Amino acid sequence: MTEETNNIAGENISNAEISDAKTVEVNTTEESTPVEDNSATEEMDLTLFTKASLEDLIAELNKSFIEKPKTAGRLLKAIRPIFMEKYESEKEAALEAHNENAEDESDTFEFEKAGLLEKFNDIASKIKQARLEEKERIEKEKTSNLAKKKELLVTLESIVQEDETLDSIQKVKDIQKQWKTIRVLPKEEVSALWDAYNALLDRFYDNHSINIELKELDRRKNLEAKIELTKKVEEVASEKSLKRSFILLNKYHEEFRNIGPVPQESREPIWQAFKMASDAVYEVKRKEVEAFESVKEDNLKRKELLVEKAEVLNAVTPTQLKDWNQKYTEFEDLFNEWKKIGPVPKSNKDAVWTKFNGIRNDFYSNRKAFFKVLNDERKDNLAKKEALCVAVEAIQNSEDWIGTSNEIIRLQKEWKNIGPVPDKVNQSIWKRFRGACDVFFNRKNEAFKDQRAQEAQNQKTKEGLIAQLNEFLNTEKDYKTALAELKRISAEWRSTGFVPKKALKKINTDYDTASNAVYQKYSEQIKQQKSANLLDHYANVKQAPNGDKTLDYELRGIEKKIATLRDEITGIERNMSFFAKSKTADKMLKDFEVKIDKNKKLIKSLKQELVAIRTAKKGAQTKEEETES
Repeated sequence: MTEETNNIAGENISNAEISDAKTVEVNTTEESTPVEDNSATEEMDLTLFTKASLEDLIAELNKSFIEKPKTAGRLLKAIRPIFMEKYESEKEAALEAHNENAEDESDTFEFEKAGLLEKFNDIASKIKQARLEEKERIEKEKTSNLAKKKELLVTLESIVQEDETLDSIQKVKDIQKQWKTIRVLPKEEVSALWDAYNALLDRFYDNHSINIELKELDRRKNLEAKIELTKKVEEVASEKSLKRSFILLNKYHEEFRNIGPVPQESREPIWQAFKMASDAVYEVKRKEVEAFESVKEDNLKRKELLVEKAEVLNAVTPTQLKDWNQKYTEFEDLFNEWKKIGPVPKSNKDAVWTKFNGIRNDFYSNRKAFFKVLNDERKDNLAKKEALCVAVEAIQNSEDWIGTSNEIIRLQKEWKNIGPVPDKVNQSIWKRFRGACDVFFNRKNEAFKDQRAQEAQNQKTKEGLIAQLNEFLNTEKDYKTALAELKRISAEWRSTGFVPKKALKKINTDYDTASNAVYQKYSEQIKQQKSANLLDHYANVKQAPNGDKTLDYELRGIEKKIATLRDEITGIERNMSFFAKSKTADKMLKDFEVKIDKNKKLIKSLKQELVAIRTAKKGAQTKEEETES
């Protein structure tokens, strides 16, 4: 009977390897070494270590060595180039820093992390030694197992040659159990041992007629077990994981070999059924391997696209902190997307990763240089803010309330104009500065507590005066009485002290509005009275000695003032056209307009005086005729 088996190492298996594995025959290779940890042949994701520190790499290697020396050997091979690159890079950086800071050539350079290299090499030596010891142990175990199986063959042969007893079958089954537990053997001895073992079992079952019924029953059970294994093999076709599929196939083939003989007529059929089920699974998995390779090609294209995006992203060097932070986020997003993409063909893996990671490293190096400059600026800002803290602390106990208030406000404005400081001291330096300011202003508020109460009372008083002005708008009084009341209210307003600063603008606006409204209400009576007073005044002047000369002098003086005001208006209007295109034109034009309006009002008032003087000189002319002339 020829029984074929497939010994599959893991998911990353080629079609040629599948074909080779199917040529192994059960009757020539019964048992060899157990299925080893196939993870050692899988591709290792080096991205897990590229960002690790030297200390972390040593810790990871040491941990692996403690837990599983065999895996540590593979890990050592992967980590060593990364470790040496990082070590040399940090050593060169430290040397450059030493050369920049060295005061003279006699200063010797000592790399503070040199001990890490010794520690790494020490662990590497231990791993190599452990692997050698493990191989020696395995060889010793193989030799010992070979001796044990030969002893079992001797025992089995003695049972076969002895006369049949009731417990012969049980002894043979015990030998079979022991035989299965002994696994690791020299490869060159496996075939011969299997042939001898199988031959003795066949002789035992064939020659002992008394136990024929038991033998047939046992073989039927073996047949049932092999049928169940065949069904299990068929189910492997639906297993999603390639790696688990091949592990299960290895396991089922080993179990098939160790179950034992089946009825003679069923030997070839059950083997053919088991083989066909295995072949069907191999065919399904072969197609899955091909599809998986196609997915790897797609993954490669996606990763190459990320490389292009990284190149574009790194093409422009930011100059602002927010731009660096934004690009950092974008690079991190690219890297997270990279990690989500599955494996690529092994021949392209190192090249595409090296290119992508190189661009990332360039960005992070430039970012590090930017933040070094930024941190230097923040240190300078910290020194400036510490100086401001000292300045405020020096005057926080002053009793020059006004002067010190102005100085602290100036220092606060200066504080705002200073840029940021290192984040770790940002809150503490602010609390120090704010605390010193609060000390002074709390003392000031305490000192002015009574003044605040008086200001509140003054506010109520002035609000009452405004209410009195508003009453004038709803009553009719003689203008003289109104003016007297206005003078009284104005005097009381001026004599009333300060009000709270927050109410100052509103209360002054309300007062001016009410006062102007009252004045406008009685302005016509005031103008008429003023005109009558002027006529009486100049009529009295005319009656005085040299009255005409005095009136002429007054007349010329007023005409000269009017001419001067008109010239000033003309000059202002000329300046308005000149400054119309200035950035501050709106404010300047408004000031000019106010000035022109004021001058026109003065001219109008002076003209009224001219009318009064001319009326006094001519005696008979009316006010209207003078105005027309």
